[in-house]
Amino acid sequence: MNKPRVLVVDDGALNRNFIKTYLTVNGFEVDTAEDGLLGLERVKKSKYDLIFSDVEMPNMNGLEFLKNLKTSEESKNIPVVMLTTVDKPEFIERAKRMGAVHYMIKPFDQEKMSKALKEAGF
Repeated sequence: MNKPRVLVVDDGALNRNFIKTYLTVNGFEVDTAEDGLLGLERVKKSKYDLIFSDVEMPNMNGLEFLKNLKTSEESKNIPVVMLTTVDKPEFIERAKRMGAVHYMIKPFDQEKMSKALKEAGF
């Protein structure tokens, strides 16, 4: 049986490494990208079952990345979990309207990761 493939897009190495380690230990195959532009390149080259994306990143922020994903026929159905320090209801609602399945507030822990995976259908 193939492991679910996940892409983690975050400019923070600590966040990328925490999420990658958590997912790998829990049976996922994980790729990473440092910003939305690199994330889009990875999505064009590989198929993913789930994407975690930071909101605040250089080059292309997470909402632009999400918009690109959801307007592309190839990636519009991939569940996306947004990651951020911005804990504002209007911001969370905007991300969900744009197609995010879950919104995870930093800092992360195992409980938040478990909830995000459940919301994304895993």
